[in-house]
Amino acid sequence: MNPCINFDQELSELLVTHLDVNAGFTLTDPSDIRYQKVLRRRQHFGLVILRAAATFRSTKNGEDHIDAVIGVTRAIDTYLLTYGMSRSEFDSMQKNYAQARE
Repeated sequence: MNPCINFDQELSELLVTHLDVNAGFTLTDPSDIRYQKVLRRRQHFGLVILRAAATFRSTKNGEDHIDAVIGVTRAIDTYLLTYGMSRSEFDSMQKNYAQARE
C-alpha cells in the first residue's frame, strides 16, 4: 500500500521509478564557479519551460499545437531528471549498455 497514491485517479503501475545512477556528474562542489554557472543555466532553462507551459495554458485559439506541447513536455521531463536527457532516452541508453555488456 503506497500512501502517496490517490487510488481514485492513479495506478501504482504508472509510478516513475527512481534512477539509481550517479555517473557523469563532474561538477559536485556547489562553491565551484563552474558549478554555479551550470546551476544558473539550468534555472534559466526551467524558467523558459515554465513560460512556455504558461503560454500554452493561456492560449485560447483552436490551432493544433500538439508538437509544441510534446516538446515542452519532453523539456520538463529532461529538466526534472537532471541528467540532460529524457527518461525514455535514458532507458534506451541503459538497455543498449546492458546489451553491449552481454
